[in-house]
Amino acid sequence: MKRSIRKISLALTAWAALMLILAPVVPVLAQEGDAKKTYAELLGDYEFDLADLGMGMVVMNVYAEGDSLWVWPETSSEPAEMNPVEGEKYTFFIEDDEEGRYEVIFVKDENGKYTKCRVVNEGMGLDSTGTKIKQ
Repeated sequence: MKRSIRKISLALTAWAALMLILAPVVPVLAQEGDAKKTYAELLGDYEFDLADLGMGMVVMNVYAEGDSLWVWPETSSEPAEMNPVEGEKYTFFIEDDEEGRYEVIFVKDENGKYTKCRVVNEGMGLDSTGTKIKQ
């Protein structure tokens, strides 16, 4: 029982840290003030089923402001800036000293539209794909 509670607590902490620690690491690729246009097909709300981690459904809002792409999960009190991985279209990352590398990858559906968002932290065993529920 204690082990199960600890796993849930660790998963909650990892997810919250993911959403809170997105810090600038590389420059944003969008032209100044043009992120809404550059990232238009990514913008919206994505819903993640984190029941296996004891968190249920979690919604994450992806939006553009100025020349940056931002994420604001409902589990966080503030948004975080996302930064692109150089040479990878619509792949973003975070390096965390304690929890390792997080990747946020936007994925096309069978119709060629970006309707999925995958969040991965291999070191923590986190690999969850959310579905866009609102643009």
